[in-house]
Amino acid sequence: MALHHVQSVTRPATLEEAWGEKEKWGKAARFLGGGIDVVLYTPPSVESLIDLTGLGLSGVTQDVAGITIGATTTMTEAIESSEIRAYAHAFLIDVLKEVASPLQRNVATFGGTLGSAHPWSDVIPALLVLDATLILYDGAERAAGLEQFLADRARGRGTGPIICGIRIPRALESSRGAHAAFTRTAFDVATLNVSCVAPAGKSRWSDLRIAVGGTPGLATRLRDVESAAVREAMSEEGIADAAASAVNARDDARASGEYRRTVARALVARCLRRISEEPEGNVG
Repeated sequence: MALHHVQSVTRPATLEEAWGEKEKWGKAARFLGGGIDVVLYTPPSVESLIDLTGLGLSGVTQDVAGITIGATTTMTEAIESSEIRAYAHAFLIDVLKEVASPLQRNVATFGGTLGSAHPWSDVIPALLVLDATLILYDGAERAAGLEQFLADRARGRGTGPIICGIRIPRALESSRGAHAAFTRTAFDVATLNVSCVAPAGKSRWSDLRIAVGGTPGLATRLRDVESAAVREAMSEEGIADAAASAVNARDDARASGEYRRTVARALVARCLRRISEEPEGNVG
């Protein structure tokens, strides 16, 4: 698709310059990372593209608190990262390998994925259960939980800050993750997807985290279900039933809300089985 309506493409050298361009153009501006969504979904009202790839926002770093993924890091770069591979038994890498096609993963960035925030995204529920925090810039650097960022976006709040990076706190030593998506074909977007993280081999689901996306709304954590699972020592089947009841599933052209709740139950049960069948062990 030719972007005939775009009048300006800038490549700022600093965050300050990038934000200045955003304030100058307002809603007529879009930040540019990998560029997939810009090409596919940019409306004619967008007249300015602000290229963030020259700001040094790529790469993965690790410290005692966890890992940080730069916003312009591609999915392929993350898959090849030793730091991410050592995290929760490579849970995030397993998710990323199922995203789109290899060629698209070579281009797609974390910042672009979170900025677009598609309801069918497999990356967003995975980051939600990893308790991800975003590093944002809108005149000053600040941190915001991914849950809050998505909630603000859903309510139409904010002016679209620059996403600089994603911080993921250090995992529990026995943490395991599992992800499952219901799609019609290998490269189709998810009609519904589920991510779960919990300590492996536990009879009680201590520190269980569940996120469901493609409902068809943005992915959300099922915190009430997580709390009930620990408090009531629920079985895998009980957790799956509770998740199906709690998920805010609705009808759209792809599936009905009732069908999505049935799928949610099956996918949550599948993820919990995968985690519970994993042997306990240390995680980097």
